[in-house]
Amino acid sequence: MIKTVLVDDEQKSIDTLSKLIQSFTDNIDIVGTASDLNTAYSIITEQQPKLVFLDIDMGAYSGFDLLELFDEINFHVIFVTAHEKFALKAIKFSALDYIVKPVNPTELKQAVSKVENFNPLQQEGSKVKQMFTNFLTDQKEHHKITLPTFDGFEFVEVSTILYCRADGSYTHFHLQNGHKLTTSKNLKFYSEVLTDYGFYRCHSATLINLRYIKKFIKADGGFVIMEDDRELSVSKSRKGGLLELLSLGGSKRADY
Repeated sequence: MIKTVLVDDEQKSIDTLSKLIQSFTDNIDIVGTASDLNTAYSIITEQQPKLVFLDIDMGAYSGFDLLELFDEINFHVIFVTAHEKFALKAIKFSALDYIVKPVNPTELKQAVSKVENFNPLQQEGSKVKQMFTNFLTDQKEHHKITLPTFDGFEFVEVSTILYCRADGSYTHFHLQNGHKLTTSKNLKFYSEVLTDYGFYRCHSATLINLRYIKKFIKADGGFVIMEDDRELSVSKSRKGGLLELLSLGGSKRADY
């Protein structure tokens, strides 16, 4: 049984989530619920759960405020949110699990399944810590993205990523040092979270870091040459957007 705590400032949301969980699994033991930070901290400290469902927006506080109370995160966290806001982007950036209200039963099952079958607990604290480090670091070039790999997670500084290439439901990250990392999320996911860091999807299969473009070639429909001398095609539908960004100069190309 997975000892679980539900934290949400709305009792209705707690009741709904509890019923949904109980409807599809008998492997979850809900050992406590809380609607405020102090109660949540006391229950988690006392019960030592393996899993915490944590609402992000709790009125005057946030779920992040609760996590900051712990010296060590020794439990899995599944964030629950009603809004696609900056906080959710930060969660995605750190490869943490989340579900969006109103809770979709299928997404809930998938999130719980990860806790049951995968996701080594010792890495959860590292991911949460990295998320807070990103929050506290104003300079985006020092932000690190958390990449789920076949044997765990890699924390990669965004400024070291040259480009990303799609491979079905996987994504290959090509780094400045010549290394390549393969992750289990698709390119669409990374296109969404890296756009604010000066990346542009120049092709359905390619996401590039604008600061590492050496040259743009107009021939054959257009392609870019990156700093590792790799030639990458630019699709006709995305060519105009790329040229517009490049014409804005270095401040846009290195939007950190």
